[in-house]
Amino acid sequence: MNRKRQQINSLLAHNPTTIAVVDGQIYEVPLHQEDNTFLLINLPSHFPEEPPVITLSPTGLRHPWVEGDVVMHDALPSWQPQQSNLGFLVKEIREEFMARPPARKTNEQQNEGYNSRPPPPIPATVPSVPEYNAIAKLSPEEMEELLQNETAFDIFFETLDRVKNLKTFQEELRSGNELLAHKNLGREDQLLKLRSEVEYLDTIFKQEKLEFEKKEKIQNEAFNRFSSSTVLTRLKGGVYEQDELSEKVAQSFLEGNLDNETFVKQFREFRKVYHLRESKLERVQKDNLFVSSY
Repeated sequence: MNRKRQQINSLLAHNPTTIAVVDGQIYEVPLHQEDNTFLLINLPSHFPEEPPVITLSPTGLRHPWVEGDVVMHDALPSWQPQQSNLGFLVKEIREEFMARPPARKTNEQQNEGYNSRPPPPIPATVPSVPEYNAIAKLSPEEMEELLQNETAFDIFFETLDRVKNLKTFQEELRSGNELLAHKNLGREDQLLKLRSEVEYLDTIFKQEKLEFEKKEKIQNEAFNRFSSSTVLTRLKGGVYEQDELSEKVAQSFLEGNLDNETFVKQFREFRKVYHLRESKLERVQKDNLFVSSY
């Protein structure tokens, strides 16, 4: 396993919420979900020989460790490929920003100090600055030329390793952003398809919901016809009905409209049903049972 992958694994291990935007090049570490702040870890092409570039998003936030949206942790200038640990470094930055969140700059806050916040950590050793070494090699005449001649200064400035590395990093970042943009655009058809499917399923759901509500209404009406109170009322009505029918048969016999055989047959059937229903009614009222009508 090469050193770059070891550093990336350390980043992922010590910062579990890390998101690979462009694997091996750009990583995102969320800080505060409520304001959508995060660290953007950019790995140069020669990482880990070159230190990572860590920026804070969104832009325009203030904190003692931030200068122009770039995190100025003192471990970065003294970065050592063999000794420095990306995971620990990002974890320390993340914990600092979680404990003391960066604040957005306002007009009133431009001159506000950070008396309540700790200063950036002091490195154990003062790192050497390559730019100073490059300038130290110049003769007084060459330095005077740089001060007097803007073109000469620009040429010298472009030869500095840090400037060249920064330009390389900017190009890599631009390429990474383009790659990410193309990747997102490549998902457009899939998102449109999913949106269409959701709209279709939503229409089906609404139709089936209406159908369910209609059937539920019919079911409730059917249940109401067989409720305890409804059955009890119908049973009482049935008892009264059979009693009335038997009385009419008896009255018709007394008036001479029925012979003995017909009277006995009809009266016996009506009274049989009457007594059966009367028995059920008594049982329901006594034991509070639910029974269907005869």
